[in-house]
Amino acid sequence: MPPTDEQFWILACLGVVALVLAVVLREFMRGRPDPLPLEGPLRLIVRPLRELRPDPNHLYLGTTIARELVLALKKYERLDTTLGEQLAPVSLEGTVRKTGPRIVMNIRLLSGRHPVWRGAYDGAINDLPTMQEAIVANVARTLRVGLRKPLPNVGSPLP
Repeated sequence: MPPTDEQFWILACLGVVALVLAVVLREFMRGRPDPLPLEGPLRLIVRPLRELRPDPNHLYLGTTIARELVLALKKYERLDTTLGEQLAPVSLEGTVRKTGPRIVMNIRLLSGRHPVWRGAYDGAINDLPTMQEAIVANVARTLRVGLRKPLPNVGSPLP
């Protein structure tokens, strides 16, 4: 039987090896987000925001905000944006909480089930359109999409 000092060092080394294996296994199991496609159409599902503290004066606040985000994101090229709960390669989800005249939103953009962008927004309910514009701008920047080019007027005379 080895002396006590040797037993201590053997156990310490085994503990370090077990710790390293646990960290490697955790990283392997957690995975990485799928790379976002840089070309071609991109399907984006916007899920209704979960209301953490529903307010009877503002029913369906989370769904209304999600609808507004869908409409704003439809202005960007390559994005096929819809409201729903179905699975998609890219999705936008989050929570909303109304406290008095203030609104707090936590939003995240997911690739598969892995977050690729997160944002927190806090402001007066009157600032909601500004917060939605900021969310849309951040999502567009993360997905690397630009605004759709306007269609030429069909009925206008040629110069």
